[in-house]
Amino acid sequence: QATHSFARVVRASSKGSRALFADMGFLHESEPLAWDQALDSLRLVREHGIEQFLAVFRRCRHIEGDAFKWGDEVEHGIFSLVGGSGDASRSVRIALRSPEVLAELRAMEAKRGETSKAACSEGKACTHEPCTWMPEYGRWMLESTPGHPFEGVEGTAQLEANMKLRRARLAAALQPGEIAPTVTSMPLFGVPGFCEPHREPNGPVTESLFVPDEVIFPHPRFPTLTKNIRLRRSSRVEIRRPRFEAAEALSKLGKDAPIPASQAEADALDHVYADAMAFGMGNCCLQVTMQASSLSESRYLYDQLAPLTPIMLALTAATPFMRGWICDDDTRWGQLAQSVDDRTPAERGAAPPSVTEGGDERLAGSGVRPLPKSRYDSIDCYIGEGPEAAENNDVPLVLDEEHVGRLVEGGVDEALARHIAHLFARDPLVLFGDRLHLDDEHDIDHWENLQSTNWQTLRWKPPPPHKGSLSSSDDGHIGWRVEFRSMEVQITDFENAAFSSFIVLLSRTILESKLNLYIPMSKVEQNMQAAQRREACTSERFWFRTNISAVEGADPWQRATSDVEPAALMTIGEILMGKEAFPGLIPLCHRHLENADYEPATRELLREYIAFIARRAEGKVLTAATWMRSFVLNHEAYQQDGRVPPAAAHDLMIAAAEMGEGRRPCPELVGEISRLLPCEVPTPTEREVAARGVAVAQPWLLRPRAGTFPC
Repeated sequence: QATHSFARVVRASSKGSRALFADMGFLHESEPLAWDQALDSLRLVREHGIEQFLAVFRRCRHIEGDAFKWGDEVEHGIFSLVGGSGDASRSVRIALRSPEVLAELRAMEAKRGETSKAACSEGKACTHEPCTWMPEYGRWMLESTPGHPFEGVEGTAQLEANMKLRRARLAAALQPGEIAPTVTSMPLFGVPGFCEPHREPNGPVTESLFVPDEVIFPHPRFPTLTKNIRLRRSSRVEIRRPRFEAAEALSKLGKDAPIPASQAEADALDHVYADAMAFGMGNCCLQVTMQASSLSESRYLYDQLAPLTPIMLALTAATPFMRGWICDDDTRWGQLAQSVDDRTPAERGAAPPSVTEGGDERLAGSGVRPLPKSRYDSIDCYIGEGPEAAENNDVPLVLDEEHVGRLVEGGVDEALARHIAHLFARDPLVLFGDRLHLDDEHDIDHWENLQSTNWQTLRWKPPPPHKGSLSSSDDGHIGWRVEFRSMEVQITDFENAAFSSFIVLLSRTILESKLNLYIPMSKVEQNMQAAQRREACTSERFWFRTNISAVEGADPWQRATSDVEPAALMTIGEILMGKEAFPGLIPLCHRHLENADYEPATRELLREYIAFIARRAEGKVLTAATWMRSFVLNHEAYQQDGRVPPAAAHDLMIAAAEMGEGRRPCPELVGEISRLLPCEVPTPTEREVAARGVAVAQPWLLRPRAGTFPC
């Protein structure tokens, strides 16, 4: 989950607009320093990271008029089936083959590209649609993105087909008996015998009771990251989730929660316990990155999207299991936060005062400054330029004032300086000895080291300096971007396309209508806690701003008045569809669609996506978490003991794969939808999908006008 933002090979050559997706982190090809070797250089990285950000800021702050480009990122897991449908001992395992699959996919992409290039040079049709494949944290995982960014809202009309194409290409690279459903995690992850080939736990990197080191992707950065988190915190990570229908047990745990010494002791606890980074970073997610027109717009968009991050997490909830147990919450978020929590005992408030004195001056805050949250969690502050941002930043930020002073001295305003300094209140976790002493005017390794290991619900992303300085009309130009990161990956391409497109449409609606969605940051944090609870999508209420037209020049159609309380508790259905004077986000999106000059087919497709999301919010269709939990609870192999039976996990993963491939109906997840009529001539994408035989042609290509979608 999201390690790609930290460790990513640049996705494209220096030419081509696909580079919008490029992050500045990379898989550097040398051996990282051991933690005891890295300690003396942590301050150097923090200080020079600030200087590298300032160099980017000076070079790119005046960018104006960038086109709206965007793209999605889908993470995948590869699983190996054990036994057939009638086999009582059937099960499913993670397949530790992503390096081989990744190499094959990249070779296939290169071959298709060369073939298409040759055809183009001969004056023939250029039919290749590129996809990009990247490694993820787990050796069974990988990530897919479109080969180039989509342009404008019209790009949503291409998204679902592109997702299907990526699914088809991945399926073509699998071996017999392997599947790759788009689920957050395999339910039996961490259960004895859960990986293929079998490996034993308790290796030197994780020291886990449950997970072998071999599940980590083999590039040295990933195991080093894992080990250094453990060493910095002086213990294995502790991950705890409530067991199904036993949420109160976890809420009663104090700071001295028991740490089991064996799998049997872990299973005897009254909650679900895990102890390795892979339990968090092994979860798959769905993310959307959008390019803003300017620095100012990127900051405004970041702030307005912030209150939506918990809402979208609840709408996409898809993680009801951990370590073979059924959980009483629905999402990956808390599990992830705990899995990379590198805070020392003093920082997390678990050490007595005598231990906190002095600390280690090499660490940020000497390793004793209290840090309320893990480095993977929701955002802590708004970064906008107006007074609303400052007024709603009611959460104290942990930071070094010397960093704030240096940033302000370098031309950064106070609000943005505090955000950057807050990122640098953490320590870098992976250092390479040959990449310590750099040119701060041109290199950005140290900036990215901290920026991309603060894994949060949103990420504000400055341009890579060599690409941001290009003209906006240059294909290689990259501007100021915002990455929306809270959503869980969905079982079907329809769902993933719908939620990604909704974020894109909301961003345009926010900008066009000049919406003001600010609520106190403390309430955003409350919403994040609520979003993780079981069936939060329909059962919880969330703080949301009711007077959303307070931005100067906003449209009076929104009907909010000065007498309305600025924020109120509402269900997600009310937030989307409206309540009393509050118009709701979906009606505002509909009005944007009516006023904008979009193609009729694009407009109808977006209305279809919106209608589905409204049904999800109203409880007319289920979240993946609710559907998967029900699947297991009603499975013939379930023993009424809170555990996921291997046979149920096997059948669930097959069902998810078939639903994603279009070979199994899933009205519980998507309901009744209206599909666009097909073009008379299939697109190259549709031809390739059909030719691969990953799914029957009718659901993907003919698209019936109405009825239950055979997802």
